[in-house]
Amino acid sequence: MLENISSISSEYIIINYIFNNFKYSNNIFNIINENDFFYEKTKKYFIEKKFFIKLNSIDETYIFSNLKNLVEKTKKRKMIKILFNIVFTLLNEKDIPVIIYEKVKMLLNFKETNKIMKLNYFEMLKDYLFNKETPIYTGYKSLDNILNGLQKGDLIILAGRPSIGKTSFLLNLVKNLLFLNNKIIIFSLEMTVLQIFIRLISIISEVNQNKFKNNDFSEFDIKKLSCLFKNFNFNNLIIVDCSSLSPNDIEIQLNFYKKNNLIINIICIDYIQLMKSEISNNNRVLEISDISRSLKLIAKNFNCVIISLSQLNRLIEHRIEKTPILSDLRDSGSLEQDADIVIFLNNKYKLVELSILKNRNGPLGNILFSFINEYTKFNQV
Repeated sequence: MLENISSISSEYIIINYIFNNFKYSNNIFNIINENDFFYEKTKKYFIEKKFFIKLNSIDETYIFSNLKNLVEKTKKRKMIKILFNIVFTLLNEKDIPVIIYEKVKMLLNFKETNKIMKLNYFEMLKDYLFNKETPIYTGYKSLDNILNGLQKGDLIILAGRPSIGKTSFLLNLVKNLLFLNNKIIIFSLEMTVLQIFIRLISIISEVNQNKFKNNDFSEFDIKKLSCLFKNFNFNNLIIVDCSSLSPNDIEIQLNFYKKNNLIINIICIDYIQLMKSEISNNNRVLEISDISRSLKLIAKNFNCVIISLSQLNRLIEHRIEKTPILSDLRDSGSLEQDADIVIFLNNKYKLVELSILKNRNGPLGNILFSFINEYTKFNQV
């Protein structure tokens, strides 16, 4: 039984390699830790960094085959631990459907994150260093400096209290991204296509959006709008208004566009709490968790950026300090866990503060914007 979930020889070989300071020792420390060792003796050697018996013949292929073997044994032990945990939990819990859902999700996550990758680590590093994809810049210099642009495969959550300007800021981003020739699709569950489009051209042309309601344009407004439609390309923008939206609906649309040679770079969702899950469940937290995980997988599988708006829960309204924190995300579940970047909008004196409270691959930070209400435009201060 133990040989199926552990390998003493692999553990000894790795320990020997590390403590003899061979060429790739440091790389091994980035791949495994003491929890990957099953036997207490080798685990102790790893932790204390003591010298072990020196082998006469060692090459890269031999080392990495044993390294892979060690990692695979760790995966098997984790799987067994999860299965034992499921049995124990089912024997002691009353709310069986919720528990089953959570444990099945755990197994799916295990399967997703532990796919055997037949990759050479050094080729992977070389590809990362020399064949990097160009990031997608937002057009806001300070934001791009912190995020290093938007990275394909990322799920970004943009959240804030009601009427803070979440949709407006999203459309300001869309405007900048369209200028840079990105292909964008907006899924709106609150506003119609026309409402979204009017707000967008109001931001771009700096014509008060109320004038569209009354058809009350000045001569200068007409000139600005004429110039806009002559020079601005809206062919890269798709707006979809829908009363119901699930991650599967998004995948269907993306596959359709892909078959028609239209590759979407940016997906915008307004907003995540209005989406529905494929899982029928009375627990909204579990549904949002399923939605956020599905959106992250879509971003990875279609190599695009997903920017989703999110509401905050009502507890923030009862706090003296109204500055939002990660736990304020409404029905959050694993929302903040699945997201690569979480950004909050918050009023700061007469300005709007954009706070990056999670950035998986970079620093956090705050950026101040001015807000011009008549055409809902954000300008970096």
